[in-house]
Amino acid sequence: MAMMTNLRNKMQIVIWSLLVLFILSMTIGGLVGGANIIDQILGRINPADAIGVVNGEIISPDLFNQAVSARLDVYRSSGQEVNDRFISSVRKDIWNSFVEEKLMEQAIEDLGITVTNEEILFHLENNPPEDVKRLFMVDNVFDEEAYRQALNTTGMIDWTPIEQWMRGYYIPRFKLQQLLNLSAVVEPGEISDEFIKRNIYYTINALHVTAKTVKNIVSEPQTDELAADYLSRKDDFHRDERRILSHVNWAKTPSINDTLRIYEDALDIMEQALRGENFATLANIYTSDPGNLILPDSGKGGDLGWFSKGQMVKDFEDAAFSAKIGEIVGPVLSNFGYHLIKIDSSRVKNSVKQIRARHILLKIEFGPNTRTELRRKATLFSYDALDTGFKSALESHNLTRSKTSMLVREDENIRKLGSFRQAVRFAFEAQPGDVSDPFDNDQFFAVFKLDTIIPEGFLDIEEVKPQLKSKVLRENQLKAAEELAYELRGQIDNGAVFNELKEANGLLEIISLDTKMLSGSFKSLGHSSQLIGALLNSKAGEMIGPIPTARGFALVLVMDISPFDSSAWIDQQDQINFNLMQRKQNRIYSSWLKGLKENAEIIDNRKYYF
Repeated sequence: MAMMTNLRNKMQIVIWSLLVLFILSMTIGGLVGGANIIDQILGRINPADAIGVVNGEIISPDLFNQAVSARLDVYRSSGQEVNDRFISSVRKDIWNSFVEEKLMEQAIEDLGITVTNEEILFHLENNPPEDVKRLFMVDNVFDEEAYRQALNTTGMIDWTPIEQWMRGYYIPRFKLQQLLNLSAVVEPGEISDEFIKRNIYYTINALHVTAKTVKNIVSEPQTDELAADYLSRKDDFHRDERRILSHVNWAKTPSINDTLRIYEDALDIMEQALRGENFATLANIYTSDPGNLILPDSGKGGDLGWFSKGQMVKDFEDAAFSAKIGEIVGPVLSNFGYHLIKIDSSRVKNSVKQIRARHILLKIEFGPNTRTELRRKATLFSYDALDTGFKSALESHNLTRSKTSMLVREDENIRKLGSFRQAVRFAFEAQPGDVSDPFDNDQFFAVFKLDTIIPEGFLDIEEVKPQLKSKVLRENQLKAAEELAYELRGQIDNGAVFNELKEANGLLEIISLDTKMLSGSFKSLGHSSQLIGALLNSKAGEMIGPIPTARGFALVLVMDISPFDSSAWIDQQDQINFNLMQRKQNRIYSSWLKGLKENAEIIDNRKYYF
């Protein structure tokens, strides 16, 4: 009964968790609808109406931002540090989720996948989804008896939202996955090959002809070779419009006033503790130590457990080991901030003194007054730069200018400043000479000036000459290594041995009696599908090659192959078949989704928002 009462109490939270993706997909599509037909015909999409469009169906800016905020709230509640870079990462994840969800929804509609009441009941009775099982977890174990009771007792809980989620989200995707899985087939030979890779040892000798082996006989690429390579892949050197900014910045570092403020806060808390207030309670309220957190609304009371000398930073350790049991000491300053320390007990273990202590950590952080002062400085500089020019403002404010690297519209980071998307947006909205308002991220206030606009086009051959030279030289070396490997194979077939060939060419690499399973990596040769395939089809005593490797070409003498273990084969083949099937199904799904994305008409308006 308590289980059911608890379940009813948390149903609102759980239902939201179950329905979130379903609600998102419905809102993206059915509730928001497609783009205006005139806009579709003319290829126009107003960024104010859509942060994105997938095959004509709008992703609402409000919905996108709600999803980002919800995800960030989850991370914040778990104690995760949320900074500009992290927010940018979450936005990317949410965007990909929206696009993939819309493509899935469209595919389900195109395939005519529907869900009947009977299918919902069948899944609930025979194949309940993990998300539904979580509603009936007791100590992280599924309580099937409680689940069956709720399922078979009318009115015990409201199943309507779960049925909606099953109908609109879970079962359609389950059926789609089953359709895709039909094309995954594992052949018997694949199972035996995988068993061999995991169980059979190969002992080899090898002669490795690398690019280094022939470097002295391969000349530098000629101009005509570089030009031919450049023209053959000129599209690789296409560059979008780029921009260069100048900037000045003010680091968001704590001031002396911030240090004094935190010190005074520590004294106030110290006074409460000395008046007899419970130290553990104070720690849960005030400490900044992330290790204290157990749940969003509970902590460890500042408990650090047992520790001996050498485990803590010196200033903390000196204060802790100098105090008496029951004593509260502090504020103690370390590179983490100010600590208040309470010694609970001490002991000697393995002839080493240990103490058990609690602490309250107050980090010295950038405060509101310091923020206001830095913003004031940045604002004054911006005004002066607009009035008298950027260079003159640098001189009057005694500041040094820095320059960004070449920025493209999609960039999010500024070198040495970190994530600064607003500065990139300014760069592509401004005209040369324009000065920005003060911008800030987690670490800096900054003011920017647009210096240069570099038009869209192709990099000149001279700009990419080092890149061309490196690629063509590498290709020529590998070609020469292949020719030499075939020449050496001919000598081996006529009676030559590896050591003789090594004496004639000291740059050859010899591998002697290296024993590995094919799931591993051989010395010098590495791990490649060509090498594995050749060894799978080899016999002991056989010479194979030349075989391509990541570094050149190899001649391999198979010295020994361990026996086939029939008992292990019987034990493992079903699991190997299962693993291979899962791998193929995952690849098929990934390939299918990739194909949908490549063929979809996707408009990404995020650059107008962030």
